[in-house]
Amino acid sequence: MANKNRRSAFTKALSFVDLSKIPGPRGIDYFHYVQFFQRDILGAFTKVNRDYGDIGSFPWPMNSIIIYSPEFARRVLVENHKSYIKGEQIEELRAVVGNGLATNNDYESWLRIRTIIAKEFNAKAIQSFNKNFERLCLEHISGWSGKSEMDVCEEMKFLTFKIACDTLLGVSLSKEDAHKVNEAVHFTSLVTYERIFQFFPVPYWVPTKKNEAFHRHYKNLSTIVNKLILQEKGRQNSHPSSVLERLVHAVDPETKDRLSDDELHDEILTMLLAGHETSAHSLTWTIGLLAKHQEIQEKLHKLISENSLENIPYLQWIIMESMRLYPSFPVLSRKTAETDTLGPYTIPKNTNVVIPIYVIQRNQENFADALTFNPERFASAETQKSFAYLPFSKGPRKCIAEAFAMSEMAIILYQLIKHFSFELIHTDLPQEVASVSLKPVGGMNVRAIKRK
Repeated sequence: MANKNRRSAFTKALSFVDLSKIPGPRGIDYFHYVQFFQRDILGAFTKVNRDYGDIGSFPWPMNSIIIYSPEFARRVLVENHKSYIKGEQIEELRAVVGNGLATNNDYESWLRIRTIIAKEFNAKAIQSFNKNFERLCLEHISGWSGKSEMDVCEEMKFLTFKIACDTLLGVSLSKEDAHKVNEAVHFTSLVTYERIFQFFPVPYWVPTKKNEAFHRHYKNLSTIVNKLILQEKGRQNSHPSSVLERLVHAVDPETKDRLSDDELHDEILTMLLAGHETSAHSLTWTIGLLAKHQEIQEKLHKLISENSLENIPYLQWIIMESMRLYPSFPVLSRKTAETDTLGPYTIPKNTNVVIPIYVIQRNQENFADALTFNPERFASAETQKSFAYLPFSKGPRKCIAEAFAMSEMAIILYQLIKHFSFELIHTDLPQEVASVSLKPVGGMNVRAIKRK
């Protein structure tokens, strides 16, 4: 387990940056906000925006600013991105997955890894997975009866887990290993998320029941990933089909450099932990929204009955609009590596910079009728490129698997709506809660009715 990069709670407690000239709560209001964040993080982010506008500061011990302006986000993510490293919250993820693309703060090291693996996520590479996405989806829904009541969240998690095993690992795991991986991914992700939003998380070496369970699950997951890497490296594969196989054989086009075993382990582990549940939850919210808005669902079905997937931009707009309202990762974080300015404000070095995309994407100033489900707003290329829309982040460090995730979700949604109609069992959508990714409280209970 990669613990060497974690700062101690004691060191964090001694850190101090001067945020006194940036508006934000002070005194008793500060501590009320701290309690609010612990209780309802999405509600707290929304209240900061309402109370303080485009920027709110939380001095020591949080040493943080929260930014809501799309122009501030552009500055942090693109225009001056080298002055911003991944934030303190990412240290908890780094403790688990090491220094992969998602966590690496050394720009040269990050660029080397990105250069090696970039072509494994280009359009041609993603296209080779499409038949597997379709096959696994059709296999999964073949078990649904003519009229089924289900928690579609659990269904999507199971389906995307099978896709992850097939496309990421390139294997059909034994029942025992599949159970170990699924359980380990879920538990490890959940504990990591909990620790990200704790001020002083209990060190992993303290023998609590949760830490002991975490170490057990992590060891199971890490052992299986390492075993698969060794198996793949032991054979010559001229036609790699899985992400793992491709990464094992990936070469920097100029230097001919390859990923080390540790780097391979970290990248695959990151994809397993960050991948399948985020896609599952995005699909869950999309199905829920279509079940609530029957006219949009039926318009999509009509288009599906008359066109192939590549000729239905409306389907892509539906997914984008769903991810606007319910982004898988509701918060991005960075940390200033050097002093910078955002508008009139000076942001000192070592300031945590939080970008609550959940709030930005629901702000009426950024989107007309922001809380209304309206896929056609994404007919505009400007909307898609806007820095008010950040479900995969933007800039050099945006999610490398964006095309993979969008293709997976589009193919699954196409097949689901082609074969089934969906109705909400309850009148309203469930409440959302920030966990590993943004998920519905109590699942998403729907009625799936087979189309004739």
